[in-house]
Amino acid sequence: MIYLINPFITSRERYGKNIGDIGGHQMPLGIYYLAAYLLKCGEEVKVIDCEALRITHEQLVPILKEHKAKVVGITCATVSFHRARSLAELIRKELPDIRIVIGGYHISALPEATMLTGAFDYGIIQEGEIAFLKLIKFLLHQEGRLGDIPNLYYMDKGRLLHNQSGKYIQDLDILPFPARQLCPDLSIYKPPLGSFRKEPVMNMVTSRGCPYECLFCDRSTFGRQVRFFSAEYVVKEIKELMQIYGAKEITFLDDTFVLSKSRLYRIFELLNQENISFPWTCMTRVNNLDYDTLKFMADNGCWQIRFGIESGNEQVINFIKKGITLQQVKDVTSWCKSLKIKTTGFFMIGHHIDTPETIKETIVFALSLSLTDIIVTLNTPMPGTKSYQIAKHCGIFNEEDWSLLNYWHPVFIPRGLTSEFMLVKQKELYRRFYWRPKIILQQIEKIRSWKIALMYIYNLGLGIKFTWADKGRKDNKAMVCSKGEAFKQIND
Repeated sequence: MIYLINPFITSRERYGKNIGDIGGHQMPLGIYYLAAYLLKCGEEVKVIDCEALRITHEQLVPILKEHKAKVVGITCATVSFHRARSLAELIRKELPDIRIVIGGYHISALPEATMLTGAFDYGIIQEGEIAFLKLIKFLLHQEGRLGDIPNLYYMDKGRLLHNQSGKYIQDLDILPFPARQLCPDLSIYKPPLGSFRKEPVMNMVTSRGCPYECLFCDRSTFGRQVRFFSAEYVVKEIKELMQIYGAKEITFLDDTFVLSKSRLYRIFELLNQENISFPWTCMTRVNNLDYDTLKFMADNGCWQIRFGIESGNEQVINFIKKGITLQQVKDVTSWCKSLKIKTTGFFMIGHHIDTPETIKETIVFALSLSLTDIIVTLNTPMPGTKSYQIAKHCGIFNEEDWSLLNYWHPVFIPRGLTSEFMLVKQKELYRRFYWRPKIILQQIEKIRSWKIALMYIYNLGLGIKFTWADKGRKDNKAMVCSKGEAFKQIND
């Protein structure tokens, strides 16, 4: 038996504070794709999402023992690596015959450091389907050679070995749909509060890879070459979600959903031919959109779009290689408002060249836009990114404790700023944005049941505690940052 595990992690660890279920739980599609591929090839596999099911690792071990697990695959991001490591160490102690494999974003970004912890027998970087199947064939069926498995890291006589990287899957349609049937209760998965209208709401991806060069984005897992599931594949998966699992709304989780407008049109042309309609949301970039495309999206069920805006200063936007302009942001958010598409803007405080003035510009810019919601995080240089490579040259960077890389803890402090200043400005933006009559009314409009109303009341209490806790704190001692060295590093 093969077990694929998403390790247990608390909301305080993931988000830097206790938010309960407000942050939602998105299905970790990576391990469900992996499970589906293994099932397709005749292997016996189970998936346990310890985070969503709230199964502690101490509770998990007896399950692995009872069902005679032979291989355990663990997925994790950087923020949850400490949990993945502790789980692996616990399994090794209690069930030493189980082979332990680590995959996911963290090892793809830091393979050597991950494997040299000694917690894992094998590590797989990048896409896992082909490499993991070959590893299973080797471990359970004595087929093939360990040295022929692409993307594999493993220890041999005290040495860390790395096999040649394999090519990315070009025809994504060869992959079966994620094995959602292995989840005991799909209701454990839903997006954050306020980002869906109808339940059950289910998530899916329609592409892999991102062609853009954002300084803060890790592309070590799926690469820069964009590969699409065909429109026909996407429509078949949507039909499965609706007909088999009862989905009434879809959340598209692609990094940039509207990269191919022709495919977008084809998807909904096929859906319209079968009289299939549903509300949906997505994330995309302002530079991919025009009014006609947005109108088409609205006419075909899109009611909310999430945009990465990051800063209100054009020089900062250019430095982080975002590839957009502030005018594009203004145009697209204005068009969305006219089309009654709700919008969420993502912003960061503490970019490498941020100053008190550029942060002020970000706050003013965010308040000037026709946004419905905002997410404001602290600039967190993640392994595998250019941001991570240059951070130590641009300020103070605590890169030792990976568990703090959750976007809410000030691990990176640009020169001329302080952690207190960044936290105050983060809360100021939240407070000034949400405590406006028009935004409060928009939030009230989202309430469609007593259950949602109660969650909003709870969320309101947390919001008041978070945004007003430091009101009045005076920390404007941050000096203007010298940008020269930061620019030098990014251009090297």
